[in-house]
Amino acid sequence: MSKNQGQFTDLERAILKTLAFFDIFDYPLTILEIYKWLYQPKENYQLSEIVQAMDSANLNDEVAGKFGFYFLSGRQSIVTTRLERYQIAEKKFRIALRTVWFLRRLAFIKMIAICNNVSYNNATKESDIDFFIIISRGRLWWSRLVITLAATSLRVRRHDKRIIDRVCLSFYMADNHLNLADIALKPIDPYLVYWLATLAPIYDNLGIYNQLLQANSWLSEYLPNFWPVDLNARRQVKDNACINFSKNFDQLVLGGVFGDWLEKLAKLVQAKKIKRYFGPTIDEPNTNVVINSSMLKFHKTDRRLDYQLLWQRKLNSLGIL
Repeated sequence: MSKNQGQFTDLERAILKTLAFFDIFDYPLTILEIYKWLYQPKENYQLSEIVQAMDSANLNDEVAGKFGFYFLSGRQSIVTTRLERYQIAEKKFRIALRTVWFLRRLAFIKMIAICNNVSYNNATKESDIDFFIIISRGRLWWSRLVITLAATSLRVRRHDKRIIDRVCLSFYMADNHLNLADIALKPIDPYLVYWLATLAPIYDNLGIYNQLLQANSWLSEYLPNFWPVDLNARRQVKDNACINFSKNFDQLVLGGVFGDWLEKLAKLVQAKKIKRYFGPTIDEPNTNVVINSSMLKFHKTDRRLDYQLLWQRKLNSLGIL
């Protein structure tokens, strides 16, 4: 238990909460990242105030720094870990970009973002590449089917024991229901907060990423200093005139009654297979698996609660309840 229990200021507590969360994933933070991802402070603090707080007597025993990174005391080894994982993430981003370069040709795809650890350059060699995909309303099942077939033909889809450097296609949302509050754990869900804040939209058709953030304005209640992710051009895939023409034609053909029929057929084919795969877990009262007209989420193991408990244990050890 921290000897400074009960003596931390609001800002110091917010800093420790932020560092403790990313410590779960062996990820030290820069001053700017602490400011951007500062977790639920009671006041609006300036970057200069955070810089000053890092040198406070209360934090001296709890926080250390190295090469411009800050971390919980005794955890200096994660600085090297972060630098090594950045190089690993570079390779995985290239795989993701090549995959999306093909997938963008498919009708109804509005956005593809990398999520989880790869999105903020914290990938391990063994990890896959998680995609979060936003689809035009009314074409969720059809799009999932063709995306799965395309990724399988490209030999990049994660399945069975093929995991390393494979693309995981387990989370789809329709563009008419972008608010993720429905799947948040109660009373708090810090993982979902940071999951949303670290999304890397490598393909963003017509500014859907900004619409997603607007629909989830509750994020500012937890991260008041957060600003949208703005990827470098080398980490983005854009449409050109030929792609736009092709997609518009496909959407015209598949957007009417014929498309509605294909959507129903795709749902019929996939729903049976999904039910066989997940078995009784599909009906459990949680958000691991979500199947409705606006969301398809397939996470057999959703570790958000585990991460929440780990975070709370770290906070308890620091004297923050």
